[in-house]
Amino acid sequence: SHAASPPQLIPSIPQNHAISSDATTSSSATLQTTSTNNSLDPDDDPFPEEDKSYTKYNHYPPYCSTPQEMETRAIPPLSSSNNEDDTTTTQTQLVHVTALIRHGSRTPFAGSPSYQCWNGYWDSSDTGVWNCDLLTYMSPPATNTKEKGKQVDDEGNLLEEEPDFLFEKRYDALMLSEEDQSRSGNILNGTCQKGQLLARGYEQELSNGKHLRQAYFYDGDNTADEHAAADPRMRLWDLTQQQQAKNNKNASQHHHVGDPTRAIFQEPNLKYRADDEQRTLMSGQVLLRGLFGPELAATTTGDDDDDDDETAVIKLHTADYHVDVLTPNDKVCPRVKELRNEAYQSDEYKRWVQNSVEATTTKSFMKNVMGMDDVPEVILDCMMTTICTDRNLPDALNDYDGSGEGNFETVADFAVQNFTFPYKYNGGAYAKLGMGPLWLEIMSNILQIVDSNNINNNNHPTTSSSSSPGGMPPPKLALFSGHDTTLMPILATLGKKVWSGKEWSPYASMLQIEIHQVLLGTDNERYPSGYAFRLIYNGKVLTSKIDDCSDNADLCDVQILVTQVMSFASEYKDAHCATTKVQQPAKESDIGEMKDVTMNLLSTPAGAMMALLLVVFSMALGSVTTCFIMRRRRLRREYKYTDTLALAELSLSALDDGETDVRGDTDGARIEPVVIPGIGLHEKNIDENSLI
Repeated sequence: SHAASPPQLIPSIPQNHAISSDATTSSSATLQTTSTNNSLDPDDDPFPEEDKSYTKYNHYPPYCSTPQEMETRAIPPLSSSNNEDDTTTTQTQLVHVTALIRHGSRTPFAGSPSYQCWNGYWDSSDTGVWNCDLLTYMSPPATNTKEKGKQVDDEGNLLEEEPDFLFEKRYDALMLSEEDQSRSGNILNGTCQKGQLLARGYEQELSNGKHLRQAYFYDGDNTADEHAAADPRMRLWDLTQQQQAKNNKNASQHHHVGDPTRAIFQEPNLKYRADDEQRTLMSGQVLLRGLFGPELAATTTGDDDDDDDETAVIKLHTADYHVDVLTPNDKVCPRVKELRNEAYQSDEYKRWVQNSVEATTTKSFMKNVMGMDDVPEVILDCMMTTICTDRNLPDALNDYDGSGEGNFETVADFAVQNFTFPYKYNGGAYAKLGMGPLWLEIMSNILQIVDSNNINNNNHPTTSSSSSPGGMPPPKLALFSGHDTTLMPILATLGKKVWSGKEWSPYASMLQIEIHQVLLGTDNERYPSGYAFRLIYNGKVLTSKIDDCSDNADLCDVQILVTQVMSFASEYKDAHCATTKVQQPAKESDIGEMKDVTMNLLSTPAGAMMALLLVVFSMALGSVTTCFIMRRRRLRREYKYTDTLALAELSLSALDDGETDVRGDTDGARIEPVVIPGIGLHEKNIDENSLI
């Protein structure tokens, strides 16, 4: 591929169901495979063998997001009234949705030795080897040839081109031998990447796409009465009118959001944002497959009334992972780490971790039953990646029943609260600073939509309702694909009642912020800004849990949301990110982290060779430096010694033999020889070894 155009990652649909595909990024080239089972209908099941999943255990925690759990997360319809004491229906129209998701089910995010779960974890072929049937297709950009030419739209913009061919990417290059394929040289000892999305995660995100479609897409008779989109107020897209709007090039943009003349999956109708991790890139793109499946299929088969079929391309916005802001980034903003450490050093945390029932019970269990001195930092991930993929838990942890009791839930509850403590501490200061840049991205879309004349945004006076850079209107749907450490701190910034800090964001969790325009002449007192918002998390409406929003109300004036988040929605700036304390010596946790990094380095052949070369280089450098210092000392002593002899010789006025000296007398009397103790008259030979 060209340097300026990196290859696309494309999720495959199993061809004739012969191979299970775990999913990768959804892109246009996927639509051109010749598989007879390559339907993009979100109701089709690309992984029939997944029916065997979630059968090992009688109960699974919500974290696993089983198919039954995912069904409970459908987006609820808008209530007929926004106040339990009011029998009237508020006249509103949905104009924008921001959706934030966590990636779906994945493999462990690290390997041995840093990822230590329990004794024997990595030795077992069940938990220590992760093989994937994932097929990842890489598509190089098509070449502009004279035969093809460059196709442009009516405005002169270069149209996306179809890929010439695909690469199938496999993580099997380090299989140890042809005879023994049970383990490989990869970090997870198999053909899976660390942190890779699994087939179960593919299904989960496909389900999320279906939920969004059922809530916001009206498709005539194809929209069931129980779906939210059956309500005209919830129709972000009305597919029965979409073609008419597309044909009318002069059609006005309803509410100045999106562009009805462009495909619904193209900008500015959709903006897709993810960090540059395989599982997040893939999760968002699979969701979009479930959301726009019929439209994407129609585009590639020529069934959308266009003259020619074309490859559907969805733009993905990402950044270098180590400087991205979809999670709190203490590498870019050191103050973020400082706030986290302050939480863990607080008296409140120390009391909890030393005296709480969860802490004392968990520590005792891990030491006396599991034979481990400490509670591993990754214990929650170990337990969940094991049970959620039907692998074998240790007997002592194999007691999950959803009752809130038992070893599994006790350890999990401690691990969750231990990790999430900084998010809620000190009014959520850590979460607010850490998620400030992401909130700024989110609100930049929303503030373009709402009327700036009716929004009090004194904290950010430079932000207005003007269009985004390049004059593009705000999107109808903004999708952000991130992590559990994206959703949990975002929830923590919205107030104490929104999220308790005791629940971990499960696989494929989804948070929506809906923006509704309040039609003129209705509820002007309740919605003075003219816009309302609705907050939904995993199918539950949380709007009323935000401070100053009415109890049991679906909608709340958007001014309250702006006031809540714009005080900290900001890029990382030096003034905010500078540390406030003098640098302290490395703590035990930092030393442990350095040790883990070193052990990870030494665990690979390349790392071991690098370490050996470093040792040899250090020895050579030390030898050269030592020889240089020794030579300088020898020369300096030799010079000082011979110089002393020269001075002695100059002091002699006469020479009699090698052992006497004479002193002169002004009277011309005879000069008597005088012996100078310790000084000979001739330079003696110098033993270089005696100078060392």
